[in-house]
Amino acid sequence: MKKVFEAIIILLIVSSCETDFNIEASEKEIPVVYGVLNVSEPKQYIRVQRAFLSKGGNVADLSKDPDILYYSEGRAILTVTGTGRTILGKRINTEDIGIKRDSGFFAESPNILYEFETKEWLLTPPAKVNFTFENESLFKGVSAQISLVKDLQLREGVPSAPLNLGYDRVITIGWNHSTETKLFDLIMRINYLEKSNKSNGIFLDKSVDWVLKDHLEVGSDPTKGSFSFKGIEFFKFLGSALPISSDIQRNLKSVDILLTAGGTEFKEILNLNQANFGLTGSNSIPRYNNIENGIGFLSSRMKVSRTDIPLSSVTLDSLRLGAHTRSLQFK
Repeated sequence: MKKVFEAIIILLIVSSCETDFNIEASEKEIPVVYGVLNVSEPKQYIRVQRAFLSKGGNVADLSKDPDILYYSEGRAILTVTGTGRTILGKRINTEDIGIKRDSGFFAESPNILYEFETKEWLLTPPAKVNFTFENESLFKGVSAQISLVKDLQLREGVPSAPLNLGYDRVITIGWNHSTETKLFDLIMRINYLEKSNKSNGIFLDKSVDWVLKDHLEVGSDPTKGSFSFKGIEFFKFLGSALPISSDIQRNLKSVDILLTAGGTEFKEILNLNQANFGLTGSNSIPRYNNIENGIGFLSSRMKVSRTDIPLSSVTLDSLRLGAHTRSLQFK
Protein backbone atom coordinates (compact mmCIF):
# COMPACT_ATOMS: atom_id res chain seq x y z
CA MET A 1 0.00 0.00 0.00
CA LYS A 2 1.46 3.38 -0.94
CA LYS A 3 2.23 5.81 1.84
CA VAL A 4 0.47 9.13 2.09
CA PHE A 5 3.65 11.05 1.23
CA GLU A 6 4.03 9.12 -2.01
CA ALA A 7 0.39 9.78 -2.86
CA ILE A 8 0.80 13.51 -2.20
CA ILE A 9 3.85 13.63 -4.46
CA ILE A 10 1.96 11.88 -7.26
CA LEU A 11 -0.85 14.43 -6.89
CA LEU A 12 1.69 17.23 -7.03
CA ILE A 13 3.29 15.87 -10.19
CA VAL A 14 -0.06 15.30 -11.90
CA SER A 15 -1.30 18.77 -11.07
CA SER A 16 1.94 20.44 -12.11
CA CYS A 17 2.18 18.62 -15.42
CA GLU A 18 -1.45 18.82 -16.46
CA THR A 19 -2.89 22.08 -15.20
CA ASP A 20 -0.20 24.65 -14.61
CA PHE A 21 2.46 24.63 -17.28
CA ASN A 22 3.01 23.26 -20.73
CA ILE A 23 5.95 20.99 -21.40
CA GLU A 24 6.20 22.81 -24.69
CA ALA A 25 6.68 26.29 -23.25
CA SER A 26 6.42 29.48 -25.25
CA GLU A 27 9.60 31.58 -25.36
CA LYS A 28 10.49 30.64 -21.81
CA GLU A 29 12.57 27.93 -20.17
CA ILE A 30 11.07 26.58 -16.94
CA PRO A 31 13.29 24.66 -14.48
CA VAL A 32 11.51 21.84 -12.65
CA VAL A 33 12.89 20.63 -9.29
CA TYR A 34 11.85 17.67 -7.15
CA GLY A 35 13.45 16.27 -4.00
CA VAL A 36 12.62 14.82 -0.59
CA LEU A 37 15.58 14.95 1.81
CA ASN A 38 16.12 12.53 4.71
CA VAL A 39 18.76 13.26 7.36
CA SER A 40 19.01 9.54 8.25
CA GLU A 41 20.06 8.52 4.72
CA PRO A 42 23.76 8.56 3.66
CA LYS A 43 23.00 10.32 0.38
CA GLN A 44 20.45 12.88 -0.78
CA TYR A 45 19.04 13.07 -4.31
CA ILE A 46 17.41 15.98 -6.10
CA ARG A 47 16.02 15.93 -9.63
CA VAL A 48 16.43 18.99 -11.87
CA GLN A 49 14.89 18.98 -15.33
CA ARG A 50 13.02 21.45 -17.47
CA ALA A 51 10.00 22.35 -19.44
CA PHE A 52 11.30 23.17 -22.89
CA LEU A 53 10.32 25.11 -25.97
CA SER A 54 9.88 23.85 -29.48
CA LYS A 55 6.95 25.49 -31.21
CA GLY A 56 4.86 23.08 -33.20
CA GLY A 57 6.67 20.01 -31.90
CA ASN A 58 5.20 16.81 -30.56
CA VAL A 59 5.17 17.11 -26.77
CA ALA A 60 5.13 13.34 -26.22
CA ASP A 61 8.24 12.93 -28.37
CA LEU A 62 10.04 15.85 -26.77
CA SER A 63 9.43 14.53 -23.26
CA LYS A 64 11.21 11.31 -24.18
CA ASP A 65 14.36 13.11 -25.36
CA PRO A 66 16.84 13.21 -22.44
CA ASP A 67 18.94 15.85 -24.20
CA ILE A 68 16.00 18.23 -23.96
CA LEU A 69 14.61 16.98 -20.65
CA TYR A 70 17.83 17.38 -18.64
CA TYR A 71 20.32 20.20 -18.34
CA SER A 72 23.67 19.03 -19.71
CA GLU A 73 25.52 21.01 -17.05
CA GLY A 74 24.92 23.24 -14.06
CA ARG A 75 25.74 23.69 -10.39
CA ALA A 76 23.41 22.17 -7.81
CA ILE A 77 24.24 23.25 -4.25
CA LEU A 78 22.86 22.58 -0.78
CA THR A 79 23.79 25.22 1.79
CA VAL A 80 23.44 24.74 5.54
CA THR A 81 21.89 28.08 6.46
CA GLY A 82 23.13 28.11 10.06
CA THR A 83 26.81 27.69 9.17
CA GLY A 84 27.01 28.67 5.52
CA ARG A 85 28.58 25.30 4.69
CA THR A 86 27.97 24.30 1.07
CA ILE A 87 27.68 20.84 -0.47
CA LEU A 88 28.12 20.55 -4.24
CA GLY A 89 25.85 18.03 -5.92
CA LYS A 90 27.29 15.44 -8.27
CA ARG A 91 25.39 14.91 -11.52
CA ILE A 92 24.96 11.16 -11.93
CA ASN A 93 22.93 8.61 -13.84
CA THR A 94 21.41 6.64 -10.96
CA GLU A 95 20.93 3.61 -13.20
CA ASP A 96 24.63 3.02 -12.48
CA ILE A 97 23.77 2.46 -8.79
CA GLY A 98 20.58 0.50 -9.38
CA ILE A 99 18.01 3.32 -9.16
CA LYS A 100 15.74 3.37 -12.20
CA ARG A 101 13.10 5.92 -13.07
CA ASP A 102 9.50 4.71 -13.06
CA SER A 103 7.84 4.36 -16.43
CA GLY A 104 5.64 7.26 -17.47
CA PHE A 105 5.42 10.36 -19.59
CA PHE A 106 9.10 11.35 -19.39
CA ALA A 107 12.27 9.66 -20.62
CA GLU A 108 13.04 6.66 -18.41
CA SER A 109 16.72 6.41 -19.31
CA PRO A 110 19.06 7.85 -18.29
CA ASN A 111 17.83 8.75 -14.81
CA ILE A 112 19.75 11.95 -14.05
CA LEU A 113 19.81 13.19 -10.44
CA TYR A 114 22.10 15.35 -8.35
CA GLU A 115 23.68 13.40 -5.49
CA PHE A 116 24.76 15.00 -2.18
CA GLU A 117 26.79 13.34 0.57
CA THR A 118 24.95 13.62 3.89
CA LYS A 119 28.21 13.26 5.83
CA GLU A 120 29.27 16.65 4.51
CA TRP A 121 26.67 18.17 6.84
CA LEU A 122 29.16 17.03 9.53
CA LEU A 123 27.97 15.47 12.78
CA THR A 124 24.81 17.41 13.60
CA PRO A 125 21.99 17.50 11.03
CA PRO A 126 21.16 21.09 10.08
CA ALA A 127 17.75 22.58 10.88
CA LYS A 128 17.47 24.36 7.53
CA VAL A 129 19.04 24.01 4.10
CA ASN A 130 18.91 26.14 0.98
CA PHE A 131 19.02 24.53 -2.47
CA THR A 132 20.22 26.41 -5.53
CA PHE A 133 20.70 25.47 -9.16
CA GLU A 134 22.58 27.60 -11.66
CA ASN A 135 22.95 27.18 -15.39
CA GLU A 136 24.17 29.63 -18.03
CA SER A 137 20.88 29.32 -19.94
CA LEU A 138 18.91 30.58 -16.93
CA PHE A 139 18.46 34.30 -16.40
CA LYS A 140 17.97 33.74 -12.66
CA GLY A 141 19.17 30.97 -10.37
CA VAL A 142 16.65 28.45 -9.06
CA SER A 143 16.33 28.12 -5.28
CA ALA A 144 14.29 26.79 -2.36
CA GLN A 145 14.73 26.81 1.40
CA ILE A 146 13.28 24.13 3.68
CA SER A 147 13.41 23.03 7.31
CA LEU A 148 14.55 19.44 7.79
CA VAL A 149 12.64 16.79 9.71
CA LYS A 150 14.99 15.34 12.33
CA ASP A 151 15.14 13.93 15.88
CA LEU A 152 12.24 11.53 15.24
CA GLN A 153 12.01 8.73 17.83
CA LEU A 154 9.41 6.17 18.83
CA ARG A 155 9.12 6.27 22.62
CA GLU A 156 10.29 3.11 24.37
CA GLY A 157 7.56 1.25 26.23
CA VAL A 158 4.73 3.06 24.43
CA PRO A 159 3.30 0.53 23.78
CA SER A 160 4.87 -2.02 26.12
CA ALA A 161 6.03 -5.47 25.02
CA PRO A 162 4.74 -8.11 24.82
CA LEU A 163 1.89 -6.23 23.22
CA ASN A 164 -1.49 -6.95 24.80
CA LEU A 165 -4.26 -6.35 22.27
CA GLY A 166 -7.20 -7.34 24.43
CA TYR A 167 -10.53 -6.38 22.90
CA ASP A 168 -11.30 -3.68 25.47
CA ARG A 169 -7.77 -2.38 25.91
CA VAL A 170 -6.70 1.03 24.62
CA ILE A 171 -3.23 0.87 23.07
CA THR A 172 -1.18 4.04 22.69
CA ILE A 173 1.84 4.53 20.43
CA GLY A 174 4.00 7.53 21.26
CA TRP A 175 6.91 9.37 19.67
CA ASN A 176 9.09 12.47 19.95
CA HIS A 177 9.75 14.78 17.01
CA SER A 178 11.30 18.09 16.05
CA THR A 179 9.26 21.24 15.59
CA GLU A 180 9.92 21.09 11.83
CA THR A 181 7.69 18.01 11.59
CA LYS A 182 4.09 18.66 10.52
CA LEU A 183 2.50 15.41 9.27
CA PHE A 184 2.66 11.70 10.13
CA ASP A 185 1.80 8.27 8.73
CA LEU A 186 1.56 5.41 11.25
CA ILE A 187 1.51 1.77 10.17
CA MET A 188 1.52 -1.53 12.02
CA ARG A 189 3.12 -4.34 10.02
CA ILE A 190 1.81 -7.73 11.11
CA ASN A 191 4.28 -10.56 10.51
CA TYR A 192 3.12 -14.17 10.33
CA LEU A 193 3.91 -17.60 8.90
CA GLU A 194 1.54 -19.28 6.44
CA LYS A 195 1.47 -22.70 4.82
CA SER A 196 -0.94 -24.35 2.38
CA ASN A 197 -1.00 -26.89 -0.43
CA LYS A 198 0.28 -24.14 -2.71
CA SER A 199 3.43 -23.87 -0.58
CA ASN A 200 3.81 -27.67 -0.43
CA GLY A 201 3.11 -27.59 3.28
CA ILE A 202 6.09 -25.30 3.96
CA PHE A 203 5.65 -22.25 6.16
CA LEU A 204 6.39 -19.01 4.31
CA ASP A 205 7.10 -15.61 5.85
CA LYS A 206 4.32 -13.12 5.14
CA SER A 207 3.20 -9.71 6.37
CA VAL A 208 0.29 -7.32 6.00
CA ASP A 209 0.34 -3.58 6.67
CA TRP A 210 -2.39 -2.00 8.78
CA VAL A 211 -2.59 1.77 8.29
CA LEU A 212 -3.39 2.95 11.80
CA LYS A 213 -3.52 6.59 10.77
CA ASP A 214 -2.45 8.73 7.86
CA HIS A 215 -2.53 12.52 7.50
CA LEU A 216 -2.01 12.75 11.27
CA GLU A 217 -1.13 16.32 12.20
CA VAL A 218 0.89 17.66 15.13
CA GLY A 219 -1.12 17.95 18.33
CA SER A 220 -1.03 20.46 21.19
CA ASP A 221 2.53 19.48 22.13
CA PRO A 222 4.88 20.62 19.31
CA THR A 223 7.51 17.94 20.09
CA LYS A 224 5.49 14.90 21.19
CA GLY A 225 2.91 12.85 19.31
CA SER A 226 0.72 9.86 20.04
CA PHE A 227 -2.07 7.77 18.59
CA SER A 228 -4.46 5.43 20.42
CA PHE A 229 -6.74 2.63 19.26
CA LYS A 230 -8.78 -0.18 20.76
CA GLY A 231 -7.40 -3.71 20.65
CA ILE A 232 -10.49 -5.07 18.94
CA GLU A 233 -9.63 -3.02 15.85
CA PHE A 234 -6.53 -5.22 15.34
CA PHE A 235 -8.67 -8.34 15.04
CA LYS A 236 -11.27 -6.66 12.87
CA PHE A 237 -8.54 -5.57 10.47
CA LEU A 238 -6.99 -9.05 10.20
CA GLY A 239 -10.42 -10.59 9.76
CA SER A 240 -11.07 -8.39 6.73
CA ALA A 241 -7.53 -8.36 5.30
CA LEU A 242 -6.64 -12.07 5.15
CA PRO A 243 -8.40 -14.67 2.98
CA ILE A 244 -10.24 -17.52 4.65
CA SER A 245 -9.44 -21.08 3.53
CA SER A 246 -9.48 -24.46 5.28
CA ASP A 247 -6.27 -25.23 3.37
CA ILE A 248 -4.33 -22.46 5.12
CA GLN A 249 -2.60 -22.62 8.48
CA ARG A 250 -1.02 -19.54 10.09
CA ASN A 251 1.23 -18.66 13.02
CA LEU A 252 1.59 -15.06 14.21
CA LYS A 253 5.22 -13.97 14.73
CA SER A 254 5.37 -10.31 15.74
CA VAL A 255 4.41 -6.79 14.74
CA ASP A 256 6.45 -3.77 13.63
CA ILE A 257 5.55 -0.12 14.17
CA LEU A 258 6.49 2.13 11.23
CA LEU A 259 6.32 5.91 11.53
CA THR A 260 6.92 8.36 8.69
CA ALA A 261 7.12 12.09 9.35
CA GLY A 262 6.95 14.86 6.77
CA GLY A 263 7.84 18.53 6.74
CA THR A 264 5.79 21.69 6.34
CA GLU A 265 5.50 21.38 2.57
CA PHE A 266 3.65 18.04 2.77
CA LYS A 267 1.08 19.55 5.11
CA GLU A 268 0.62 22.59 2.88
CA ILE A 269 -0.06 20.38 -0.15
CA LEU A 270 -2.59 18.39 1.85
CA ASN A 271 -4.35 21.51 3.12
CA LEU A 272 -4.38 23.08 -0.33
CA ASN A 273 -6.02 20.10 -1.99
CA GLN A 274 -8.46 19.38 0.84
CA ALA A 275 -9.72 22.96 0.56
CA ASN A 276 -10.04 22.74 -3.20
CA PHE A 277 -11.86 19.38 -3.22
CA GLY A 278 -14.45 20.40 -0.62
CA LEU A 279 -18.08 21.19 -1.37
CA THR A 280 -17.15 24.74 -2.33
CA GLY A 281 -13.94 23.81 -4.17
CA SER A 282 -13.23 24.29 -7.85
CA ASN A 283 -12.83 21.46 -10.35
CA SER A 284 -9.20 22.26 -11.17
CA ILE A 285 -6.32 20.78 -9.18
CA PRO A 286 -4.28 23.55 -7.53
CA ARG A 287 -0.51 23.49 -7.86
CA TYR A 288 1.73 23.75 -4.84
CA ASN A 289 5.15 25.20 -5.61
CA ASN A 290 7.99 26.17 -3.26
CA ILE A 291 10.68 26.67 -5.93
CA GLU A 292 11.77 30.23 -6.64
CA ASN A 293 12.34 31.00 -10.36
CA GLY A 294 11.06 27.54 -11.24
CA ILE A 295 8.37 25.05 -10.31
CA GLY A 296 8.35 21.89 -8.25
CA PHE A 297 8.62 20.54 -4.76
CA LEU A 298 11.40 20.26 -2.18
CA SER A 299 10.73 18.94 1.30
CA SER A 300 11.97 16.59 3.99
CA ARG A 301 10.81 13.40 5.64
CA MET A 302 12.12 10.76 8.01
CA LYS A 303 11.18 7.18 8.85
CA VAL A 304 11.68 5.25 12.11
CA SER A 305 10.50 1.85 13.29
CA ARG A 306 10.29 -0.60 16.16
CA THR A 307 10.47 -4.16 14.89
CA ASP A 308 9.77 -7.68 16.12
CA ILE A 309 7.42 -6.68 18.94
CA PRO A 310 6.03 -9.92 20.47
CA LEU A 311 2.34 -10.44 21.19
CA SER A 312 0.96 -11.47 24.59
CA SER A 313 -0.63 -14.87 25.24
CA VAL A 314 -3.99 -13.11 25.66
CA THR A 315 -3.64 -11.66 22.17
CA LEU A 316 -2.70 -15.02 20.65
CA ASP A 317 -5.68 -16.72 22.34
CA SER A 318 -8.05 -14.05 21.00
CA LEU A 319 -6.53 -14.49 17.56
CA ARG A 320 -7.22 -18.24 17.59
CA LEU A 321 -10.64 -18.18 19.22
CA GLY A 322 -12.11 -14.70 18.72
CA ALA A 323 -15.14 -14.03 16.56
CA HIS A 324 -13.26 -11.85 14.05
CA THR A 325 -10.25 -14.14 13.40
CA ARG A 326 -11.02 -17.77 14.33
CA SER A 327 -11.70 -18.63 10.69
CA LEU A 328 -8.18 -17.54 9.73
CA GLN A 329 -6.65 -20.76 11.12
CA PHE A 330 -4.04 -19.21 13.42
CA LYS A 331 -2.51 -21.87 15.69
